[in-house]
Amino acid sequence: MTAIPAVTTLRYSGSTLARFMMASLFDQNFRYTDRARAIFKELQRNLHPIYRELMEEGFSPREITALVTSAAAQTENAAIAEWEEARGSSHNRAESQTTA
Repeated sequence: MTAIPAVTTLRYSGSTLARFMMASLFDQNFRYTDRARAIFKELQRNLHPIYRELMEEGFSPREITALVTSAAAQTENAAIAEWEEARGSSHNRAESQTTA
């Protein structure tokens, strides 16, 4: 299946920062592409040992998921900030980051 490019507009504090074409991990029927399925499996392989270790220490899977979700969101924010800096954006990096 071929990914359909999507036009994405990033908005921070009400201002439009960038408009660009991005590849999609979903097909025209909103199902994962082959690439998305491969990424999903890789993420599962990497997360499973972390969950196993932390659950053996007695931590709740729900609480582990809260940490994983927060880490993913902060990683996304950092990746966007790096992408903007690489393209010479004058955007204030602090505005695009959140805290848990």
